[in-house]
Amino acid sequence: MFYNGKEWVEFPLVSGDDEGFVNGYSIYEVLRTYSGIPYNLKRHYDRLQRSADFMALEIPPLEKIKIILNQAKKIHNYEEFRFKIYVTPFTSKYKTFYCFVEELKEDVDLIEEGVVVNIARERKTSSPIIPYYVKTPLNGSIKYVHKKYDYYYDSIILNEFGNVTEGTYTNIFYVSGGVLLTPHISSGILPGITREDVLELANDLSLEVEEKSNVQVWELLSAEEVFLTHTSRGIVPVRRIFPDFTFTVPGVVTEAILDNWKDFITEKIED
Repeated sequence: MFYNGKEWVEFPLVSGDDEGFVNGYSIYEVLRTYSGIPYNLKRHYDRLQRSADFMALEIPPLEKIKIILNQAKKIHNYEEFRFKIYVTPFTSKYKTFYCFVEELKEDVDLIEEGVVVNIARERKTSSPIIPYYVKTPLNGSIKYVHKKYDYYYDSIILNEFGNVTEGTYTNIFYVSGGVLLTPHISSGILPGITREDVLELANDLSLEVEEKSNVQVWELLSAEEVFLTHTSRGIVPVRRIFPDFTFTVPGVVTEAILDNWKDFITEKIED
């Protein structure tokens, strides 16, 4: 972990009066590498800045973050990395941040076998105190739902009107009648960066795509294919929505996106 703005330690001593850990007043971003290069770093930084603006925190310049991430690559001999960056009032004061680093290993079984998810009983309000685009532990209900149902890969959350929004840390896509659909941002979801890339790739592949408002549960449960997207794993096919709604893994559309994902990412990195 990168700690106190100047050193890497395995077990940091965190200040007891840091509101980020005492009260959860902090913001964060999660990013990963592809071919050892931080993917979409600028877009993650821009989202971190939006969160910081809302929470009245200052974040270090992008160049400083790049330096720290490059240090991590020299310290750890990992093939791929997962970084979690935290900014708290304490670190904001010193224009620095906490950075957790871990090795990211590809899990082929996720693609070949798919995952099982459930639909949470808890609902998401359409007018939260903190907007959903702000990544902060203060949105604690999401963490609670994730922990409550942690025997599933993720939990799908409905809004107060009973419409599908997203998972606790994933965005949702489904295929119906050959059309690739995903809940619209107006549904109250995080504008996921991987979600945006999947939409871009789908358009490049000339797939019919729709960002749909008010996705009803029956639409998702009667879909031909379902998959999740998130930074750490990219695209994750869903095999079953508990208790007994099953899907082809991977389906035709999902497989087309998966087959082109690495080339798409490589081009992005080269750009």
